Amino acid sequence: MAFRVTPHRAYELGQGHATRQYARGSELQQQISSGIRVTKPSDDPVAQKTILTQNAVIQSLQTQSATVKTATTTLSNAQTQIQTVKDLLTSAKTIAMQARQTTDTSEQTIYADQLSGILDSLLSAANAQSDGQYLFSGVSSTTQPFQTDANGNVNYQGNQTAAEVRIGTSLTAQTLYSGRDIFQPATAGTLVISGNTGIASSTALSTGSASTSLIVRHTQTTYAGASGIAVGTSSADKDTIIGAAGTHTLTIVDTSGTGASGTISLNGGEAVSFTSADTDLKITGPQGEVVYVNTQSIAAGFHGTVDLTADGTLSIDNGTTEVPIDFSENQTLENASAGVIQHFDTRGVTGTGTVAVDPAATNDLFQIISSLRETILNQPGYNTSEQDAALERSLSNLDSATNHVLAVMGKQSVSLQQLQTLGDQLDTLTLSAQTTLNDAQSTDYSSAILQLQEQQNLLQFTYQTLSAMNSMSLLNFID
Repeated sequence: MAFRVTPHRAYELGQGHATRQYARGSELQQQISSGIRVTKPSDDPVAQKTILTQNAVIQSLQTQSATVKTATTTLSNAQTQIQTVKDLLTSAKTIAMQARQTTDTSEQTIYADQLSGILDSLLSAANAQSDGQYLFSGVSSTTQPFQTDANGNVNYQGNQTAAEVRIGTSLTAQTLYSGRDIFQPATAGTLVISGNTGIASSTALSTGSASTSLIVRHTQTTYAGASGIAVGTSSADKDTIIGAAGTHTLTIVDTSGTGASGTISLNGGEAVSFTSADTDLKITGPQGEVVYVNTQSIAAGFHGTVDLTADGTLSIDNGTTEVPIDFSENQTLENASAGVIQHFDTRGVTGTGTVAVDPAATNDLFQIISSLRETILNQPGYNTSEQDAALERSLSNLDSATNHVLAVMGKQSVSLQQLQTLGDQLDTLTLSAQTTLNDAQSTDYSSAILQLQEQQNLLQFTYQTLSAMNSMSLLNFID
């Protein structure tokens, strides 16, 4: 059975072809004008999968690149501050060498003022920020890392843990360092003690970088034997001797034979006359040591030597905490506020006084500069040789601190190099992913133009056919 297509149906088919050809031409024109070939999954399902995959890859790479750039900026700013610190240490060393060559008070004051400026600049660098974060406060990046207390000590308030960034799975980089590790690294060693109290550094290693003032105070004097000598009324407050039994001795000579009068000397020093009426007699030894005695009960006819025991206390926190002297090889004192634990050999302590105690070596940058300034002004009261030795220690500490800072800079440089290398790799990978994405998504202009021309030709032919169909008459159907 044969089917005949009516003219109306043929015309409808022609219109459908024209509509599809027009739509296809519009799509090609849009691709050419926008440069995008695939705008929806139905355009090319295979290409759409590639597009989705590459977009995800590019987004991940861009996130990593942004992290690298932020880390690089932060680390670069930190290294700039560390370079400033290194320059400040160099300037301090120059001042120390110049100060060592002068005894002029006005020049020493100028040097001390310059060191005060260096200390202020050092504190400013240590509290530097980048994008609202403190560079040297570790993971506590919103906490100011260093603050100065009422005594002028610089204390670390930040976190000991450095802040790190993880970039992908290949690299972890420190960006916000612990300021304590850079500016106040822990030190342990022996002590340098000035003065002539007889106290010495223990062989145990003291910890903490701060210098302290050691206060040796007398509390009680006790006399051995049956001489009848007793402590004077001022003994507890004014005796300046310290020592275990036998460290100090009194020589008593009863010249009256009844204990009424005679002479007393301390440690072989100048003899002082006494009578049985003396209740607070001052006796001075050959080194200036002093005891106050009561001679009312001197034994009749006593002529001999009396061993003394003089007890006392030690303090390294300005007297807040006083520890009884135990006359041992290793007596431990602590200054909690300064983070210091110091060990002393108190077996040979002989007298009272306040003496300067310095770590033999320290990398605490603030303490080094502060101690150098105090030494130049001789605030600890050094004699000439002690002051020169203290300046020598400052120079040694400055060299050590500079080497420590250079090591930190080296570590930062390695991290910056790694970040730069990773950044370049990420840029390369991003470019590659973008190329793959463009190949899948972008318009092939040559092909699109040829296809558009083809669609236009087909559309034109279809319009001509439809026009011819519109021109048909009854004569076209008569055989």
